[in-house]
Amino acid sequence: METVWQRRVESAVKKAILCSVFAGFNTNVDAVVHCNGTSIASLLQDPDVSLDAANALDVSQIETIREKNEFVAVLKDALGKGKSFYIILENLELLDWLDQVFANRQELMGGQAGIIANQMAALEAKTIAYTSLLSKKQASLFFPEVLYPVFEEDLQLIPVHQAYNPEDQLKINWIFEYAKGIEFDFGGEKIVTPRANRVILATRPPGVVMGFAGEIHEHLPELGSKINVGFLAGYHYAPSEEPDLTEYLNEITNSIRMLRSGNPNVHLHYEYVPMKDQEDEKRVLTTISREFDSFGINENEIRRVLEGFGYLEERRDIDENERAFSLYRGALRLMGQLHFSRFHIHNLGYYVLMLKKPYPVAPEVVRDCCLFGSSVNAIKAKYGGYVIKDQLPEAVEFGLSDLGLRQLRLFYEEAKALGLDIPDYFCEEGIWDHDDCYVLVVPAHVIPNPVSTVGMGDTISSSCYASEYSSVLASR
Repeated sequence: METVWQRRVESAVKKAILCSVFAGFNTNVDAVVHCNGTSIASLLQDPDVSLDAANALDVSQIETIREKNEFVAVLKDALGKGKSFYIILENLELLDWLDQVFANRQELMGGQAGIIANQMAALEAKTIAYTSLLSKKQASLFFPEVLYPVFEEDLQLIPVHQAYNPEDQLKINWIFEYAKGIEFDFGGEKIVTPRANRVILATRPPGVVMGFAGEIHEHLPELGSKINVGFLAGYHYAPSEEPDLTEYLNEITNSIRMLRSGNPNVHLHYEYVPMKDQEDEKRVLTTISREFDSFGINENEIRRVLEGFGYLEERRDIDENERAFSLYRGALRLMGQLHFSRFHIHNLGYYVLMLKKPYPVAPEVVRDCCLFGSSVNAIKAKYGGYVIKDQLPEAVEFGLSDLGLRQLRLFYEEAKALGLDIPDYFCEEGIWDHDDCYVLVVPAHVIPNPVSTVGMGDTISSSCYASEYSSVLASR
């Protein structure tokens, strides 16, 4: 079995992104901190930080960060559990404090749209980006090959470095990364990280709009005609008050339909980020799933979505025994609730995908494109930064993870034990033609102690999905 999958990887790394890619709307500057003993010691030395006060807080009840001890509590909890965490920095006065405490930081392109745009450009795709705030610093972090829409008498695509607005504010997010097996000392309490992950502390400056703004609206059909695949991100910033939420959902629905009017065959993907309010999140997901084709989410995030929609049994199953089959059961529930035709769960060591029939791309192609995406992500994990085409053959040397190959076998055995119609060759193919869906389990690479975890989900989803449409173009 391993040999069959290895041959597929050898073929997958030869793929190219041939389509035109659009990325909007969520871009920012990431201030990246690699957590170690020194950085945590510096944090705890602040006279305003009290470990007793932080330990007394219930992290599950912290919805935004308003003061220093809340941040310490969230960071400590994430380190101890090895989980990813995303939370909003409500008190922007803490930004100066973060600058002082974490002086050894690296400032990089952040935000799903920014990361995807740069990675697609690095893979030599024609890439167009759009964001409502494009400061000079933000523009400078894009690859120079990325294009940006501007308007004179008609729509023009110009290099993004020439398109910035000197009056636009800067959106900055703090990323706290940590490796597996690192020990931290919290006032004598030793914490060892069980896996590599990160905590994201995000900001929301005035003027940021997660959608198309201003004069671009009347040009959306023309913009749509110039793209094949679109990755739209940032809808988790939707307003929570009425009538603002309803107006926002109407606006994004209308803009997407205008975009599609210029190209009915454009393929749109939404990469999940949690919202503060679960009821609002349900409305947003239900609405946008009618307009999008593809949805990306990880193994932790799907638990939250299942809980939000009331699928507690599936949530508990993942909590108690996270495996490919429990993720499939969760995805199956959500596919019945939402309207996406493609549901992609990316987990450490393997991916689980659901494709609604009739799906426009053969499941074998989707599977092999997932191996391409895994190869891109493996190179990124090993070296950091953005991956260029010439680096991809090295991924063949890494080998697919034993974890992913084992999940293939366990999935088959569980389905068989339940009397389901899974084929005997499932472990070799990773494809199950079941009822109105194709179910895929695809083993992926695992890189020990990755250089970076920021943007991994975005990299996986965009590389997999863009290569799907590119494979269609290549076959014509």
